Amino acid sequence: MKLILKQYLSSLRERDELDVVLPDLLSQLGLNVFSRPGRGTTQRGVDVGAVGCLEAGDEKVFLFSIKAGDLTRKDWDSDSEQSLRRSLNEIIDAYIPHRLPVEHRGKKVVICICFGGDVQEQVREQLKGFEERNTSETISFEEWNGDKLSELILSNFLREDLLPENCRADLRKSLALLDEPEASYRHFERLVVALSGKDGEKDVGRITSIRQISICLWVLFAWAREAKNMESAYLAGELALLHGWHILKAYIEKSNKSAQAVQDAFLSIFSAYQQICAEFHLANTLPHVEKKHALSSAIRASNSLDINLKLFDLLGRLGISGVWAYWGARRCVDGEEVMQQKYFQDTWEYVSAIKALITNNPALLLPAKDDQAIDISISLLALATEASNHRYIESWFVEMIDRANFSYQVHGHYPSTQNSYSELLEHPQSGDSAYRETVTQGSILYPLIGLWAALVQNEGVYGKVMELKKKLLRHCNFQFWYPDENSEEHFYANKDAHGATLSHLGLERGMDVFLAQVFGECEQTTHFQELSAIKFAWWPIIIVACRHYRLPLPIQLFDGLRKKEQGETGTTTTAQE
Repeated sequence: MKLILKQYLSSLRERDELDVVLPDLLSQLGLNVFSRPGRGTTQRGVDVGAVGCLEAGDEKVFLFSIKAGDLTRKDWDSDSEQSLRRSLNEIIDAYIPHRLPVEHRGKKVVICICFGGDVQEQVREQLKGFEERNTSETISFEEWNGDKLSELILSNFLREDLLPENCRADLRKSLALLDEPEASYRHFERLVVALSGKDGEKDVGRITSIRQISICLWVLFAWAREAKNMESAYLAGELALLHGWHILKAYIEKSNKSAQAVQDAFLSIFSAYQQICAEFHLANTLPHVEKKHALSSAIRASNSLDINLKLFDLLGRLGISGVWAYWGARRCVDGEEVMQQKYFQDTWEYVSAIKALITNNPALLLPAKDDQAIDISISLLALATEASNHRYIESWFVEMIDRANFSYQVHGHYPSTQNSYSELLEHPQSGDSAYRETVTQGSILYPLIGLWAALVQNEGVYGKVMELKKKLLRHCNFQFWYPDENSEEHFYANKDAHGATLSHLGLERGMDVFLAQVFGECEQTTHFQELSAIKFAWWPIIIVACRHYRLPLPIQLFDGLRKKEQGETGTTTTAQE
């Protein structure tokens, strides 16, 4: 396990990776972290600052200067402003005398040279000479290399009494099976469920649990990136984020030390999740969406069903990344205009990728199964961030309805309620009416299309849904899903079934009546507004949970698309905004 951890640490980058993991490790060691990595500010050589006692010694100040991988001659001393020697000089000359918090002045200072790998031999003598010249009664140096960091992680995050052997075995198996993503993910799932399923524990236990989940996710991410197979890491990132929120939600409104520790660990999980998503799309989707049939061909499937299933899965992943980018832009405050513009640019890139993916891969014009409406609705939320996309959505849905209509009439591969892969392979097994009614007895797909059409008052698309319902799907129960009183408890960890269904939607009574029925139900219950992810403005987590656990998106997320009575035609994606 130590070798596994050392390889993981040596592969981490300095910025946004190693400097994210280190503060959690220091907190777990009992130190108080008073300075974390920042952007846009002068750090004077210090990436992380902490104070406390280690190994029952005196209280000291620990100042960390972080470098990625092995410490090479170039990293040690070069013309770069990021060279280690320059950073250490800044700590001694500027940070300690002028930037060290007043309450810590007078304490002994330990300058910690931190890197995930080892010191190369040609640098060792120069580093040792520098340390000897600058060591004094108040200043000393320590080397925190990959060996020390991995040992500390083993002894503080993965101790036998904290992480049982079966959990450590699951982590090893998850890493070993990266080339078999489904098997790798299943082992990681067992690990996360075991770590997070401690509802009755005290604060210390829950803090340790969320930190362990964070460390394990970072380990998996580093190994997956090295293996150039991000699939298992992507699914694991979603799972860790959801279970992390399940732990965090009880601490959000608190301001004590335990709450801060849990929040920091959750943000570490969120950082890993975001980087995993970005790495996945940069490697697998964004470079290829503009090429005709490129992603369809890349799936290399022996059956068209595999192409259909994977493409809709990719559609949902692009959609959720677009939603997160939009969420980030909307959270920016005055003074963060540059960051906000970057988020809006990311939103535009993901939305453009969604449209290119659909245009260049015709399999996305007809779902193979009804629950692919989940992926469609996620991408719809991303597309709806710009009113200029309404025409594109219209053309996509018109093509989808027309193809479903034709396929149903000729006994082709029309969307069905079947989810078993073997059943989908054999679909349609028969052309008789009894079989067709059995596999289309309910739908969330067609009412979703009808809902969008009603929200933007598109009579053409709405009429096509109505025609399909009237001529071919009279037997089909159009329905929507809503959170209920049990949803907050089970949404993020998927411990049990939850939610309620609004059945037999009345599309035939017209768009206004249909909208009144759908959103009137929203007004009759406050369960959606009581979800912690909604209350605390982390609403994309709800979408992640729906994608990961295959739940229909709550209709309240589409409330922002309604035209306001005042004549407003904005395109915000959620009622909360």
